[in-house]
Amino acid sequence: MLPIQITPPPYVPRTEDYRLPCTAAPDLFFPPDGQEQPDEHAYRVEAAKHLCSGCVMRTECAAWARDHREPGIWGGRTEAEQDYRPTSRRLASRRATSTEGSAA
Repeated sequence: MLPIQITPPPYVPRTEDYRLPCTAAPDLFFPPDGQEQPDEHAYRVEAAKHLCSGCVMRTECAAWARDHREPGIWGGRTEAEQDYRPTSRRLASRRATSTEGSAA
């Protein structure tokens, strides 16, 4: 199994001086390939949320994951907590696409 690496979304500052807390333990943010016991799952999720709690990019991270339907824990929120309803930006994009198609 290859180690997990988190590639920060484009909104994250790209400097050597700034490190996202999730890069310290990226394996916490995604389920393992094999079976995970309930107590292991609870520990992993709480540890990931704890790392997220001190991150200045938490809000942007959660929004980006919601908009891109990313699996895992992003911005301190699990997939179930991410609430994948389309944002107004995505709805506007869909409307533009549907009106372009009907104009032809």
